[in-house]
Order: sequence, then C-alpha cells, then structure tokens
Amino acid sequence: MNIEEAKKTVNNIVADLIDVCPHCGAKVHIAQLWNDYHQFRNLDVEFYVAFRCKPCKKLMIKTCLFQQNVYSSEQNISFKEWSEKFPLSLDDELTDEEKEHIPKEIAIDYKEALKCKSFGANRAGCSMFRRSLQSSLLALGADHKLDLIKQIESVNNLPSDIKDWAHQIRIFGNWAAHPDKDNLKDVSDDDVKEAHDFIAKFLMYVFIMPEKVKMARAKRDNKLKNNE
Repeated sequence: MNIEEAKKTVNNIVADLIDVCPHCGAKVHIAQLWNDYHQFRNLDVEFYVAFRCKPCKKLMIKTCLFQQNVYSSEQNISFKEWSEKFPLSLDDELTDEEKEHIPKEIAIDYKEALKCKSFGANRAGCSMFRRSLQSSLLALGADHKLDLIKQIESVNNLPSDIKDWAHQIRIFGNWAAHPDKDNLKDVSDDDVKEAHDFIAKFLMYVFIMPEKVKMARAKRDNKLKNNE
C-alpha cells in the first residue's frame, strides 16, 4: 500500500481502539484526535497518533510502523506494529507515594532501571535493578566486600522465600567486574520483567511496609491521645 492507504488503515485500526491509559491506568477506549507521519530513507513510514483517554480526558501519543517491502522498487508498505506510547508508564509495581519511603540513592538506581527497561535497554535495566538490590543489602548491613549472592545470604532478617527468589533470578548471579562473568550477555524481556517484579516487592518489604506501619501506628497513637 502507499501512504494514503496506510493512513486509512490507521484510521480504521484506531476507530475502536482499547488501550491502557498511562495517566489513569484504566484499560479504556481512547479517541483519536490527529495523526501524521514521517517517511524514513528506506521508505519505512512511522505514524504519530494523538489520542484522548475518554475517562480522564488526558492526552497520549502512540506510534505505529509501516515497513517497506525491500523487494519492491516503488512504495509498498505494510503494517508492522505499534511501536511506542507517550507519556511512558514506567512503573506498574510501586506508586510515587510509596517510592518516597525508599532511601534516596537506592530510589535513584531503581528509577534509572525503570527508564532503561522502558525503552528496551534490558542489560542496562537489569544491571541497575541489581545495583539497587545490592545498595539495599548494604543499607541492611551486608558486607560490601562480599559478592551479591553472599550478601543476600548474610542479611539475617530477610525471609528465606525472598532469598530463594533472588537466587532463582539468573541475572542476580555473582556480581563481577568482567563482562563475560556478569550474567548479562543475553538478557530477555522476561528477565528484566522478573528482575523488576522482584526488586519492587523487595523494596516494598524492606523499606516501604515498615514506614507504612510506623505511620499507621503514629496515627493511631495520636487518635488515642486526642480521645483521652
């Protein structure tokens, strides 16, 4: 198809499009407001489509790619995939309010890991998730001279289930300085998703829940004091 036919295809695809809104998190009908395209030198075409979420009324942009037939001397494109969505929804595990309870330096590593994960930099993402784990262990009293696996084992107040889960995640193998020993040579999307899932729950258990319990206890004590 040519560009005009591709534009009609986009309009047909998005007529009743359901997607997850990056603002309100609801899986809803999003309404197209506008679209335009950019043609690359290899004749691939990328469309930029602006949408409005019907429930929360906020805007988002999605991109979709049409790929040129490499065996054709004329324009002959076909739909390949929806590529990206903006704004990015970086974290579906922890809220911004919950992340305020994480020590600053550990939170910085975690947020950087989320950014890497969001655009497919899997090795960088896993490396930063692993760094945030190691920083957390050091904050809990682990010896910085030990490798990661031994650090996990050395923290006595971690439940055995958390330790076992950490050992089962391939990229949490021995932390090493050499590229051929860091278990990051071939990192899949599933690897980085599992690392994200683990680290989010680890941070929830170690830092967030204790602070929430402390705040709830203080609130209850103040209420009892005011009722005296």
